[in-house]
Amino acid sequence: MARILAPHITPERPVRRCYLHFSLSLIFLLALFSVRGWSQSLVIKDVTVIDATARAAQPHSTVVIDGDHIVAVSRSKKIHLPHNAVIVDGTGKFLIPGLWDMHVHGASDTRAPWSHLLFVANGVVGVRDMSGPPDAHAWRATQASNPDPSPTIYLGSPIVDGPNPAWPDSIVVADEAQGREVVDQQQQRGADFIKVYSGLSRNAYFAIADEAKKRGIPFEGHVPDAVTAAEASGAGQRSIEHLTQVAEGCSKEEKTIAAERQRLEASFRAPDATMPQKIATGQNIIRLNFHKVESFDEATAQSLLAQFVKNETWQTPTLTLLQGQIDDPLDTNDPRLQYLSKEVRAKWDAGYYSHFPPPARAAMVQLAKAEFDESRKIVALMYRIGVPILAGTDTMNPHCLPGFGIHDELAFLVDAGLPPLAALQAATRNAAQFMGQQSRRGTIEAGKTADLVLLDKDPLADIHNTRSIQAVVLNGKLFPRAALDAMLTKAQTLAGIPDAAASGK
Repeated sequence: MARILAPHITPERPVRRCYLHFSLSLIFLLALFSVRGWSQSLVIKDVTVIDATARAAQPHSTVVIDGDHIVAVSRSKKIHLPHNAVIVDGTGKFLIPGLWDMHVHGASDTRAPWSHLLFVANGVVGVRDMSGPPDAHAWRATQASNPDPSPTIYLGSPIVDGPNPAWPDSIVVADEAQGREVVDQQQQRGADFIKVYSGLSRNAYFAIADEAKKRGIPFEGHVPDAVTAAEASGAGQRSIEHLTQVAEGCSKEEKTIAAERQRLEASFRAPDATMPQKIATGQNIIRLNFHKVESFDEATAQSLLAQFVKNETWQTPTLTLLQGQIDDPLDTNDPRLQYLSKEVRAKWDAGYYSHFPPPARAAMVQLAKAEFDESRKIVALMYRIGVPILAGTDTMNPHCLPGFGIHDELAFLVDAGLPPLAALQAATRNAAQFMGQQSRRGTIEAGKTADLVLLDKDPLADIHNTRSIQAVVLNGKLFPRAALDAMLTKAQTLAGIPDAAASGK
């Protein structure tokens, strides 16, 4: 049997300075694994398995992989090992399911090929792309020829928004007929779900909801400004992103706040609004949002969250995004920024609030802090009540780094009150369940796809230990630490190519 003895590398090891060309040794290593094609079986021996089910951690386990599937997970010393298998020594290490980032942008953007490598190098084996291409079938046909390792992509439609959309590449829906038409069109083009956004009218939104239900395709995304979180849950929206309208629904003054917010948002987005008008309207929106936070009522919140449980309305809090709005501008000393393209860095360097005058910027940062604290409180309450939670980052927004960011999000979920195992499940088991793929993904069990992450340290003792990655198994293919470092090197090289940019929404 071939044997791989993985060297111990601590998570505190500095990020290597990357050069334009790979070292011959790393190229050879990647080529070796590619040429083998992984026709051999893979065995990970004497490892502590954290399978993301309700079971406790299983020390001294052996995991046997044949092709792209797990065929056995056992603590028995008599387990049969396939002939000529590649053996990985897992002594003192921890094995978790591969991670999913359930809110990203740019994964389907051909201008950002480097992001796929960053995901895999960080143990992210799958992502949910929240702003997909116009034709998912055509995109998948092109992606099939990509030679680089790539996460599995659960692919949304382009953003479906109302008139005067927030993002120029959105599909504009002005009425019920157009709402039904876009559901039909995007389902035929292969989208896994319809992505709804904030500017949809009530009539258009509920037409999309009705048509999606008839056609059996999920709709997910923002709760529009004209709709309450309770209404969205009742209409069958599969997931709510960023807790949109949830904090409002936890206020005892929801109706009054909602009416005023809709008026202000319409004024802010009006095409003829001048910059002074936008600034004045923005200040009023800030004051209203402070009032929303201050009027939080736990009894009201529990009633709303109980509806989420009843209707199986999933929540993706994206606490990483909220923290980034507090930390703005960027910490330019963050070594992870070296893997971003110049185009993305330029957008991030501008920050969230660069087009506002200094007093408004300070107020918006203070509001972000208040909203972040309230979001943590709501997330903790969601967990206690049993609302299903997903881990997502909102990559490519500032501070939301592809791949690296999911580890930030897991830490924020634990800080908010989730136990480490529950946070880990939000990025593994829960993701598979949400997508209806629990029979194939999300846990370490026989019959599941072999998407795994080998860690040096125990993530149940400290969730930050998910960063201590020693190796990644993607669809049964082993990428040890040196191969992951090579991915980072190539990602940096690709990010240096002009036009390799993507935007976040």
